[in-house]
Amino acid sequence: MKQLIAALALALTLAAGSASALAANALAARPVNSVDQFTGTVWMQTIRENKAMVLCGSETAITGEYFANSKGAGKAAKEGKAPSSTLSRFDKGWMTAMKDSSRKQIIDTIDAWYAAHPDKQAIPVMNVICFSLIKPVPAASK
Repeated sequence: MKQLIAALALALTLAAGSASALAANALAARPVNSVDQFTGTVWMQTIRENKAMVLCGSETAITGEYFANSKGAGKAAKEGKAPSSTLSRFDKGWMTAMKDSSRKQIIDTIDAWYAAHPDKQAIPVMNVICFSLIKPVPAASK
């Protein structure tokens, strides 16, 4: 019985060691920046609901930054100081470019961009959002 327990313990130890070695190798092979991993290839294979959740997460982060910035601006105004904006150009651009767009429209636009550029599937989704949806808006309004 002791030999059976010892053999089982040895097998579990070896299996756990192999699994952790495989996991370490898989992690080492992945790009360091998780944003860079979310490419057009991944986007186009992602179901619509998950695409909407990606946009919801981005919107939530930007909304948090917006309200934190508003609180800081309000505090500065109470102290008689000129309010300063801590919003990034990306945050400001997102709010301008997406203000009249639904998530469905944004998803459709990103899908259409990748469909029109099949040779650019390796480009991260956030790059497409930044340079194809956000950046052109201020230039068009000049």
